[in-house]
Amino acid sequence: MAIDQGAENSAVAELPTSRLPALELFEYVPERALVVVAHPDDCDFLAASVLSAWVRQGCSGAVCLVTDGDAGSDDPTIPPGELSRIRLEEQRAAAAHLGVSEVRCLGYPDGVLENTLAVRRDLVRVIRELRPEAVITMDPNNRWFGRGYINHPDHRAAGDAALDAIFPSARDARAFPELLRDEGLQPHKVRFVFVGASSESDMAIPLLPVDLENKMAALGEHHSQFDASDMREGMERGAREVGERCGAELAESYRFFDLVPNPSQRGYRRASAEETAMRQAELLPDPPEPATDWG
Repeated sequence: MAIDQGAENSAVAELPTSRLPALELFEYVPERALVVVAHPDDCDFLAASVLSAWVRQGCSGAVCLVTDGDAGSDDPTIPPGELSRIRLEEQRAAAAHLGVSEVRCLGYPDGVLENTLAVRRDLVRVIRELRPEAVITMDPNNRWFGRGYINHPDHRAAGDAALDAIFPSARDARAFPELLRDEGLQPHKVRFVFVGASSESDMAIPLLPVDLENKMAALGEHHSQFDASDMREGMERGAREVGERCGAELAESYRFFDLVPNPSQRGYRRASAEETAMRQAELLPDPPEPATDWG
């Protein structure tokens, strides 16, 4: 089930751009980034342009789908499991347009997702394996967007579980101790958290036109769900409007959290090559080999 087209901007769409608050500009490029969403195609509405921008500048990106997407059709003749197979193939093809090869699927049933301890544990496992510096996920607080779209409960559950996994579970050795004891997965502290499709956005990530092109190409891979050919105008308009609020030509906006404990260490300008190498060496050890098989 896709996020409604343009949902990331619809919560404020009725206000002219000049009346909206300015957005801070996030120019730093994380070493590793993970997008956690409910269904195949959610990532490409929520974060495809940002993944394109970051990967283009050297970031290693990954996508984690919490559900199998098997409920995303009204056709009763599709055999169980067949749609999830098709949609996972579509998501992998979409991710390739962004330079992302790591796509994982936790395989929870589509349409009935809840923020359970099992879901949180599985997300903690992914975070500890991939060790992202930044995570993008869905806003669990949004029940609706304007008058035309009630937010899917799986979106809210996936966002809730992702945030709970990030803080505090992934960082704490005593949380899900079996992950450390049995799988050797060391705790990991995510620094940057971006919550998308939010009515409380306060940070913007700058884009180039090629990133919107890559986003449209990614959306175009989801043939089982929609026809993306008429989405370009709305996507471009939204990116320009966000850009006006942060002083960039094009941008994507999010509710932002920086979990580094010392405020004096916070800065979102573009990191130098030396700083990036230092962060990689000191803060981001190479992730271990995956301890389990993933879809």
